[in-house]
Amino acid sequence: MALSARGGGVSRPRAVYSACVTACAAALGLGCGEDPQAEPETATAPLSPEQEANVVIATRVIEEGLGQANADVINELVSPSYVQHNAMAQDGREGLLALVASLAEQGGTAVTIHRKLAEGDFVALHSTYGEGSGRLVAFDVFRVENGLLAEHWDALQMWVEPQATLSGNTLVDGQTSVVDRDRTQQNKELVTSMVREVFVEGRFDQLATYLADGYIQHNPRSDNGLAGAQLYFTAVQNQGVAFAYTDSPLVVADGNFVLVGSEGFLGTPTSYTLFYDLFRVDDAKIVEHWDVIQPVDQGLVPHDNGLF
Repeated sequence: MALSARGGGVSRPRAVYSACVTACAAALGLGCGEDPQAEPETATAPLSPEQEANVVIATRVIEEGLGQANADVINELVSPSYVQHNAMAQDGREGLLALVASLAEQGGTAVTIHRKLAEGDFVALHSTYGEGSGRLVAFDVFRVENGLLAEHWDALQMWVEPQATLSGNTLVDGQTSVVDRDRTQQNKELVTSMVREVFVEGRFDQLATYLADGYIQHNPRSDNGLAGAQLYFTAVQNQGVAFAYTDSPLVVADGNFVLVGSEGFLGTPTSYTLFYDLFRVDDAKIVEHWDVIQPVDQGLVPHDNGLF
């Protein structure tokens, strides 16, 4: 199944997920705060004035709107017809305002943004919400229209301490600088081709075509290197774990970074799952990877917009 770029396990019980949502503003993939141990924000090459403005809008809504529980900022910068694709959040600006009201009782929430990407009308953020071992890792994608946040997609998963990962890497450390913006389209084509061929078509034998030998892995269940990735997928096949991407409708590319949002299954063919994968490309090879994997009970989604 072909990939296209818009514009340019087991499901968790609702009560448990909603508790995480309230604590970390995860229901909308938003939050605010400072973590003294955080990675620095993305150091970017110049964006267009419009893209710079879009990043500022998304950041203000996060830092002032939710982090400081400022409803005025939500009303100023979020469209009344805000389209929500989060698996647990209510649709529209009113759904966001309801979250702000609950956060106001807690004095805001905490978020650390590790990477910021911009392409066309889209802004993608790679963040952690909350603090300590209870934090969540998230990818958020926003579409901006006429100076307002108009649409939102995301995926979230629980933090894993680095001593519990095979690689020893955290889920968010690593390279942050956006470079090679003149190669954005080529890098997007490379990554989407890999996702389609390897993850959708299941041709794991093609990993060496796309991954560098020194590939850096931030998925906690896979080790570093091309050999680590090959070993992981061999284990998935040998253990009979049902796994595939069925569609990858959301792609945001910015220089050496390409974020792909996909849906598929993991565990059993009926275990609907969101997969958000961020790849860093260098010299026509994929050299680093971060991801968020979120199982979803589609029967509990409180809107009709779909997850994409």
